[in-house]
Amino acid sequence: MRAKIEAPFQLLLELWQERRIRLKEKHPEIDVEFFARNTLEVAQDLLGKKIRYKGCSGIIVETEAYRDDPASHWVRKPKTGRLLQDTFGHIYIFFIYGKHFCLNFTTEREGVGAVLIRAIEPREGIEVMKQRRKTNNLYELTNGPGKLCQAFGIGMELLGRPVGELLKIFPEMISPPIQRSPRIGISKAKGLEWRFFTPGNLFVSRRVNKGHTRSDSVAEPSAY
Repeated sequence: MRAKIEAPFQLLLELWQERRIRLKEKHPEIDVEFFARNTLEVAQDLLGKKIRYKGCSGIIVETEAYRDDPASHWVRKPKTGRLLQDTFGHIYIFFIYGKHFCLNFTTEREGVGAVLIRAIEPREGIEVMKQRRKTNNLYELTNGPGKLCQAFGIGMELLGRPVGELLKIFPEMISPPIQRSPRIGISKAKGLEWRFFTPGNLFVSRRVNKGHTRSDSVAEPSAY
């Protein structure tokens, strides 16, 4: 009798495992090799990708690239910024203004670089995000680097961790439109247009009226 019960259970288990394999093949996770390339390419290719962490997920809609330029932590904060040279595909977290965490991914197998995630369009775990952010305004949950870290519960526990270990990234949108502008909130290398974002997206931290693809409405909410 026991063998008869175990047989259908084993069949269900095999079907479940097969389904997991098919889903993984259909939506493969992005691994560290994705980040081994030129930082500017990675910053643009991250747009449209889905981040998942602690039961929450969202689509990346704004990034900034940092290399060995004067605004980079590799130059300004060499002790902690060593990760930008020593690793690629790892998470670099820094604390700003005494209250905000910022999420970055290190890049370039042979060079120096990292990509700051500036804004995300929330998809899953929105109620949890609202509780963490203490707001019911959907558009104020993740429209800034500090905001998105608070919404996702991201902190220093991720510093130095490889992508895919705890925080996972998946392909979601193919070739979304991209607009670029100078980076925000820096005092050096301000002329470099290394900020990339999805034009027209309401979750972008700051929208500009001039770019390389098309105009967007002018708005400047708090970036953090």
